[in-house]
Formats: sequence, C-alpha cells, structure tokens
Amino acid sequence: MLDIGITLRKYRDSCGYSQQFVANCLEISRVSYRKWENNEVDFSINQLEKISEFYSIPIDQIIKDSYMVVGYMIKHSSTK
Repeated sequence: MLDIGITLRKYRDSCGYSQQFVANCLEISRVSYRKWENNEVDFSINQLEKISEFYSIPIDQIIKDSYMVVGYMIKHSSTK
C-alpha cells in the first residue's frame, strides 16, 4: 500500500509551494493536483516521472518515502 498523496504534500510543503504553483509546473489543473494529494487517483508511470523531474527526486525514492509514510501511520495508529 502506497500513500503517494501524503508524500507529495510533504514535498510541496517543504518547498513552500502552493498547489496551484505545482499544478502549473506539472501542466495540470489545481483540481487534478488536489486529487493526487488526496489519493483520489492511481498514479501512472508518466505522472510519477513528472513528479520526479519537478522535485528532482528519483521515482524509487518517491516510492520509498510513500512506504515510510504508511509505516509511520500504521505504527502510530490509535487502534488497539
């Protein structure tokens, strides 16, 4: 299970970018980008390549970071 959306939000926030700025740079609408961050779409390899190029982060690192987010969420879930 990947949570690329939260990873994208982390990257965007760490750079101080707005959703609109990132969407413009990726040549998509802000609504489409919001759907990416909210995990409302399945990511294609082309989308991951765009993200990788924009943030200068290898695709495998994006995937690793996404798994780390999921691991953190599971570890810190309040269900017992």
